Amino acid sequence: MKAMIAPVVSLTQRYKNAPASAAGSCCALNWLLMLSKNSFLLRYIRKLSLPVLIFLVLIFLVLFGFAYIAHEVLWEKEEAIDQQIFSFLATHVVSDSRTPFMESVTYFASARFLQIAYGCLFALYLLLKNFKRAFEVIAIGAGGFLVNYFMKLSFQRVRPPNPLIEPLNNFSFPSGHATSAFIFYGLLAYLLTKTRLPGWLKYAIGILLISFSLLIGFSRVYLRVHYPSDVVAGFFIGFAWLLVTIYLMERQKKKADKEEGGRGEALPQGS
Repeated sequence: MKAMIAPVVSLTQRYKNAPASAAGSCCALNWLLMLSKNSFLLRYIRKLSLPVLIFLVLIFLVLFGFAYIAHEVLWEKEEAIDQQIFSFLATHVVSDSRTPFMESVTYFASARFLQIAYGCLFALYLLLKNFKRAFEVIAIGAGGFLVNYFMKLSFQRVRPPNPLIEPLNNFSFPSGHATSAFIFYGLLAYLLTKTRLPGWLKYAIGILLISFSLLIGFSRVYLRVHYPSDVVAGFFIGFAWLLVTIYLMERQKKKADKEEGGRGEALPQGS
């Protein structure tokens, strides 16, 4: 895992003493300069469609963000921001009346709930005879779980002390709830775009779903079962996994539509 993100980490090390915005700009400029020296890469990029280019830029930014957090909190042992957030929440937000609500929120990204939710989606698409989409849904959920599981084993960050609920024995980084929530509720928002609902309603529900996934991440910090950096890293991983899987699904759909259109044109015309 460390080898996979080493190139990006080297950039963060070079600019680690600069402000975040300046460091990001310098890293991006450095990356562009490296590209400019490689004419083959430039020719390849020019051939890319705008959606593919946007996809690649987003993936780069997400992985850079994840690598930066991993470097700061795991290699540099920088936890000052995490502790400041915990201190602020303990002083201004945490209360006995809010804790049960946060426990309820966090349940909606638990393994038990997501197993039921993905099972319901799977059954729904089977009933609609959309077998391909049914198995895609399961693959996305299971794949996201495995990615997070192996990352936890790779980084092995211990959870915060003094949680507000029953302590957990597994590792902390990145947050499984944040990763799973962003994948599941982001997937629901994507699937909504394929329905016949009015456009404004699709956007409204999609925003609510993504907002709820962010609230789930906040609940993990509130309950002190994750550091804030765990949750942000989990969102990055969930977003990256969702981007990749949606891109692959859309690409496969376009390929299938093109092949179907080609077969239709090849059929003899009736008199």
